Amino acid sequence: TLALAALIEGDAAERQEMVQDARAITKLQQRMIHTLRATLTPLRAQHLEEIGLEASLRQLFADYNIHSGARPVFRLDASGRLADIPKHVALNVYRIAQECLTNAVRHGSPTEVRLSVERTESPNETIALSVEDDGGGDADTINQSPGNGMLGIRERIASLGGSLFIGRTAAGVRVAAVI
Repeated sequence: TLALAALIEGDAAERQEMVQDARAITKLQQRMIHTLRATLTPLRAQHLEEIGLEASLRQLFADYNIHSGARPVFRLDASGRLADIPKHVALNVYRIAQECLTNAVRHGSPTEVRLSVERTESPNETIALSVEDDGGGDADTINQSPGNGMLGIRERIASLGGSLFIGRTAAGVRVAAVI
């Protein structure tokens, strides 16, 4: 599209309105490319394989804190050996965390969102993940949500043989998974 707009601009030197239209197309295309890249960047998880789950989650939280300004504050508590979790499990944990953070902000008014990820090794190896916020919300509504976000979380957890709990806290909602 950019090349076509440049050709039109070059060929229409004597028709100023066509030159202006071609330039407008070029600017619009460049904005669309910028917006698409900005949208797709958070969806990429290539860095997960490069730096691991814990560092990827820390980066995710840093990004959320930068973009949210002062509110809400995003906090991460990670414990256990997260470095050698199988890649497919790490990717699912990351995506579940990402969706929970997005939901907390999109559907509530939290001042704080806290994610806890813990890997235990005995007697059975498990990964416990919980996201709590203080932004109100209704756990029953979330449990019955037909939305793709919660469906994706449920499918990811089920594919790993885990369980999901969604409940109320004193001031918000808690989403917890054990894998």
